[in-house]
Amino acid sequence: MKKKGSAICNQKSILGNLKQCLLFLSLFLIFFVYNVFAMTAEEILLLKRAGVPDEKIMEMQKKEGSPSAQAQKPAPKINPFDWNEDGKKDIITGSENGRVYVYINRGTNSQPVFAAPMETGVNTARHSVPYVIDWNNDGIKDILTGARSGEVFVSINNGDNLHPMFAEAIQLNDGDLDVGSFSSPAMVDWNGDGKKDLIVGNKNGKIVLFFNKGEDNAPIFSAKGMEALISVDSFAAPFIVDWNSDGKFDVISGSGDGKIYIFINEGNEKFPKFGKAQVLQVNNKELKLPSPTSVVALDWDDDGKIDLLVSNKGAVEEGPTPDRKNIIPLGIYLLLNTGTKEKPEFKEMKQIKGKFRDDTVL
Repeated sequence: MKKKGSAICNQKSILGNLKQCLLFLSLFLIFFVYNVFAMTAEEILLLKRAGVPDEKIMEMQKKEGSPSAQAQKPAPKINPFDWNEDGKKDIITGSENGRVYVYINRGTNSQPVFAAPMETGVNTARHSVPYVIDWNNDGIKDILTGARSGEVFVSINNGDNLHPMFAEAIQLNDGDLDVGSFSSPAMVDWNGDGKKDLIVGNKNGKIVLFFNKGEDNAPIFSAKGMEALISVDSFAAPFIVDWNSDGKFDVISGSGDGKIYIFINEGNEKFPKFGKAQVLQVNNKELKLPSPTSVVALDWDDDGKIDLLVSNKGAVEEGPTPDRKNIIPLGIYLLLNTGTKEKPEFKEMKQIKGKFRDDTVL
């Protein structure tokens, strides 16, 4: 570039030299930054004037990405389990009153200490069930919530990850998106089209699928979903994870019978197909808690393997006589993976202690 620039600047016309030097400098800058920014109309015109063929310009523009293509670039990753960006796992929960709370880890991941709940500012309908997601692909965590009413809400974060400020919760499809009762949402690109879809568990144990008819950064769903052909006993609470580290998403779910069910994806990227439900085992025995369960999959100890947070809801059951009732307390447990990434195994449940609300919902 320097030799060419010197040859040009040695021409007879000073004005011509200056124009051509500026032209080559502009071309250099365009080629330097074209992997980062899409070309403007002015830049394309400059290339045309310099004699660059249309085919080459189209190739460059395609590689850079048009504005519409840029909108579909992979979203920046958020950490849904680290609320205050301090590198430690926190716990985000719903509640009977509809508010979403966060329990900040004041200890360490190996020795967590959870103090009193802190309100997140998200307040929806009764029996809120939160799911942290980057809804609009801005790199900032937003919150989906299910509810006893069967609707699903989204709360957009207008702050940042360290200082979240949530706007008023919006009902998806103006409330028409309804799975009956006790909705429990999660999101995943179900059909491999690059857009996140919505799956929702309900009281009947069904898991309902809503395909995204909009864009990945602006989801739109039809009001009517379709059953995902996987279900549990009752009170389905699905969570998405690659359970066996084969590159395909699997589904795990809490259930009203106190168990955790695992559905392995035996299909492919565009056509998921799930095998027979497996029941989570702890120390080679089926896990069964005394009340409806929920589950969150995460790498708690940062060893590259899937660990689990499992909870059973606090409940009141009829006792042996009408004046006596059985009180089942809330329990939140940590299950560390003692197996491998490809074949998770769990030897024990360690109860997590903290000042958790009695109506906590994972």
